[in-house]
Amino acid sequence: MHFGVVVAVLYCVQFSRELGESEVERIARMILEQPIYDLTTEEQYASIKAALAEDSWERDLSWQPHDEPSVRDFLRRLLERLDALRPWQEPPFRSLGLDRWEEYKRGTLLAYVRLDFLPKDPLQVRMRPVPGDEHQLRALVLRLRSGDEVALVAPPFPDDDAVLMATLPHRPAATVIEAFLTHTAYPRERVSPAARHWWEGRSGGTLPPGVHPLRD
Repeated sequence: MHFGVVVAVLYCVQFSRELGESEVERIARMILEQPIYDLTTEEQYASIKAALAEDSWERDLSWQPHDEPSVRDFLRRLLERLDALRPWQEPPFRSLGLDRWEEYKRGTLLAYVRLDFLPKDPLQVRMRPVPGDEHQLRALVLRLRSGDEVALVAPPFPDDDAVLMATLPHRPAATVIEAFLTHTAYPRERVSPAARHWWEGRSGGTLPPGVHPLRD
């Protein structure tokens, strides 16, 4: 995996004529704010460091214009910049995979979410089919910068009616929803909080098939 991070970095600078300090800063911020392969900053840092420790790179990098000495120098300066930016803040959000899918499927319903058109919606783009799910649901489990963990769940594409779920224990629903809106920058008008109690009335929205939330 470690050289995969280097390849991803090179992909981001393949059209840069020079690997100057502005590029170092841009990629450092990308690593912190938009993690490669949803890795932690420490994992990305360690991958680059491991690649630099290799005596030679027996890989074809001819698809990009920078020679190996230039790339190595750039990566060294990138690590120095990341060191200077410590302590590292968590990214706004990071995907956690679908290992705990069954917990979210029967978790707390936080809100109904109307997904936007696929190319425009950064969260819908990241949603993946749930392996082995009989309803072919799509899901995305996120850890937010706030520390909250939530799942966005939707029926098969092109259905755009999704739900936002959490597992116990979690902070108050309104607080978690606000954290979701803040850290994903998702349009507020597309997120409708679910009613927490029967006397609050139905808040509107459709549950994806097979999703059975906890009830108060």
